[in-house]
Amino acid sequence: MTKKYASALTATITPDNWEEKLNLPQLSLDDVTDLIGDFKRMEALGKKLTGYLKSAARARMPDDEDFYEGPRFALQFNPRSRSGALDEVKITEEMGEEWTEAHRKPPIEYEEMRVSA
Repeated sequence: MTKKYASALTATITPDNWEEKLNLPQLSLDDVTDLIGDFKRMEALGKKLTGYLKSAARARMPDDEDFYEGPRFALQFNPRSRSGALDEVKITEEMGEEWTEAHRKPPIEYEEMRVSA
């Protein structure tokens, strides 16, 4: 048997009414547990869909553009890079410059997408 994706309560919650709907004194531990599960599943789905749609948005944008303003939201693409979080100065002191350079991984290049209302 497949469980419903969202509870009846979860399906009625919006950004404008969540405080009213989540009346904690009236919720049982079962309700709270199911709500947490619902929102974690929605969060995971949101991340997956955002990644999918980010690729679609980038593919539709002209090559020389990094900003798009839609009817309700705007997208801003920013190039970024990320590298390891080791103490490079300390490692270089202990292992030497040559060893450090030989074992350095290249930074990870990626593109950040910001969404604003």
